[in-house]
Amino acid sequence: MALWRIRTVVEDRPGQLAGLVDAMAAQGGNIVGLSIHADAAGVVDEFVVDVPGEHYTLLREVARRSVSDSDSVTAVPAQPREVGDDVTKALLLTARLRSAPNRLPEALGELLQAEDARWTNLTRSAPEFLEEPETTLVVPVGPLRGVRLRRPDQPFTWTETARADALVRSVLPPSGPAPTDGRLVTGRGVDLNVRQVGAADAEAIQRLHRRCSGETTRRRYFSSVRQLTPRMLGVFCDPELGLTLAAYPARGGDPVALAHLMYTLDPGVGEIAFLVEDEWQNKGVGTALTRVLTAVAADWGLAEVRAETVAGNAQMQRIMRRMGATIGPPRDGVVQARLPVAGALPARRMGPLAGLMTEPGAAGT
Repeated sequence: MALWRIRTVVEDRPGQLAGLVDAMAAQGGNIVGLSIHADAAGVVDEFVVDVPGEHYTLLREVARRSVSDSDSVTAVPAQPREVGDDVTKALLLTARLRSAPNRLPEALGELLQAEDARWTNLTRSAPEFLEEPETTLVVPVGPLRGVRLRRPDQPFTWTETARADALVRSVLPPSGPAPTDGRLVTGRGVDLNVRQVGAADAEAIQRLHRRCSGETTRRRYFSSVRQLTPRMLGVFCDPELGLTLAAYPARGGDPVALAHLMYTLDPGVGEIAFLVEDEWQNKGVGTALTRVLTAVAADWGLAEVRAETVAGNAQMQRIMRRMGATIGPPRDGVVQARLPVAGALPARRMGPLAGLMTEPGAAGT
């Protein structure tokens, strides 16, 4: 028997994981570890498998059951010390770093099974190492330096990037949670106040929807909506389901935009959506709110956020592309944007993330 760490991209639909487990069992493989990752290719399942004899037959069967071809199913030898609970490992590494923060590269290397981990200077104009970008991960530690990780046999996933960012935060001075209430200045100089909505905001939210054109609400809800149902209002105000922010003019009055960051059943993935009143569109409001929600998503430890909209919503697609998202092809008139959270934010400074809410232009260039 030999331990192997096997990764494959799977189609995100019921029964796919069960099919892979059956394929491994049929070849005598004993699964001793499982982790689900978000990545540019989609959902990546990682198995640590105790395989009898050679592993090539098992890999061919895994490739047949997944959406990947055989070349994109990867397998590297694993060690018995790698078997265990990932949460426990991360907590132990955090405890170790509290007394020896200078050993951060070593801890990150252990967390992600990297072959090499070392400090690097983020201010260099030329790359320090000429390698395939997917085999190298640079984790910012403040604005000037970071930790460079190298793992040539298995590319780093978005989920692993989020894990590395969370471990770095454990050794930085505390900054508190990303703010959800405060002043927000867009890149076009629009001054707004942003705060989380509650049950008392229900009527103001309804008035916002009544002021929006049918086309604006169709882009948000895929059909024209003039009045929210009590159930929809309840979803917006329930913190167990996610976060909804309302943007108000600095001079006061009703909200002019809503922004949502909702939990999903996909590990490490959040869903975002926006509604901006017609006369407030093209003023940087959507971009500013996207940056705020992305900061909150990073604070939650998410690996990516997704947004779905009608194929003709060029404004939403432009905002997401500006943030670094990839836009999938239209399916039934709907497009999906996928944005990696860790790569969408600037290098973390030692102060709080409140700069996103207080510095003119910082949240909406």
